[in-house]
Amino acid sequence: MAWRVAVVSAALAASAEGFQPSSSFIARGAKPTAMSMSSRKVALVTPQMSALDRKNCRLTNQAPAAGLARRDVALKATTAGGSPEKSDTNLLVLGLYFVAWYALNVGYNIANKQVLNVFPCYATVAVAQLIVAWIWLLPQFALGLRPVPKPSEENMKALQKVSLLHGFGHLVTVLSMGLGAVSFVHVVKAAEPVFAAALSAIFLGVVSATPVYLSLLPVCAGVALASAGELSFTWACFGAAMMSNLLFAARAVFSKKAMSGGNQGENMDSANTFAVVTMLATIVTLPIAALLEGGKIIPAWKAAIAAPGMTEMKLATTLFMSGWYLYTYNEFAFKVLGLVTPVAQAVGNTVKRVVILIATAIAFGTPMTPIGIAGSSIAMVGVLVYSLVEQAYAKKK
Repeated sequence: MAWRVAVVSAALAASAEGFQPSSSFIARGAKPTAMSMSSRKVALVTPQMSALDRKNCRLTNQAPAAGLARRDVALKATTAGGSPEKSDTNLLVLGLYFVAWYALNVGYNIANKQVLNVFPCYATVAVAQLIVAWIWLLPQFALGLRPVPKPSEENMKALQKVSLLHGFGHLVTVLSMGLGAVSFVHVVKAAEPVFAAALSAIFLGVVSATPVYLSLLPVCAGVALASAGELSFTWACFGAAMMSNLLFAARAVFSKKAMSGGNQGENMDSANTFAVVTMLATIVTLPIAALLEGGKIIPAWKAAIAAPGMTEMKLATTLFMSGWYLYTYNEFAFKVLGLVTPVAQAVGNTVKRVVILIATAIAFGTPMTPIGIAGSSIAMVGVLVYSLVEQAYAKKK
């Protein structure tokens, strides 16, 4: 329980630093807490995004209040006019965001695996985690703590397609974590830039320089080496993790296409775009979970709460917290990635994976062979090198 208290405390501390109520909330007489963060617009940028994606990402001064701006998601925001303003980044706030981002990410991976170890209904767990986003977001919308997203008809159609990839990507990610070690899954998921580069070339016509593609070779070699040294290796876990890479890379590519249109609607900043996609993904995946596991849920739940040291309240709380960690770590990721340089983004994402790998290996006592450690290290360093090389060539364009 100590790690859970620490994670939530870090998140709440960082949330307090970034609180900014909407105009409707202020109109009711509440006094807003001053924002410490820059008034620039928050970018949704990750190392997996192409140079073209990064150029089109901007920061928004419509940052949400309680929800803080995925992850690893490449969803481009649209904002009301106004040019970005330059200001110094508050290092204390940035530090809190980094701590919260990492802590919540680790918290999600640990809580998710704890649930799956006793309740192996993967689709049900994945959907339950997405439902938590509704519980987290709807009160904020109702109380005016964050503006209600109002996507245009055109944008809604585009986001519906993106939500399919987001929903299925989450399903197979949870499946992969249930079938194998969390640390191994994250090594395999380090290969996502390989899929992103290929799909960007095919669907967006974005072709990178040869050195950029060559820099992906260490990533592939590291994943292959880590797989060879993984004691609990299964093809099912590896396949699900690779399918997750494909789906999330496709989400990034088609998000870019979807967001390149004209009118996006009202209040469709980066955080609210992610909120809409998550809520739509819930609607998409709910019937799939019911179809695949409808008859297994109650027997599996009863078996789970009968496990030593497990109670119904503990299982329900851990499942709920895994969903809350999932959503909030994505919003903190948006905050962090919008306040730092591209190089810092690359380093931050690489360190994040290393932190998750080490934390989950310790939490679950996952043994790692020398080959596995070497492969994991090569893959992580490879992702960093790829990000830096891609950014270097993007500046030359």
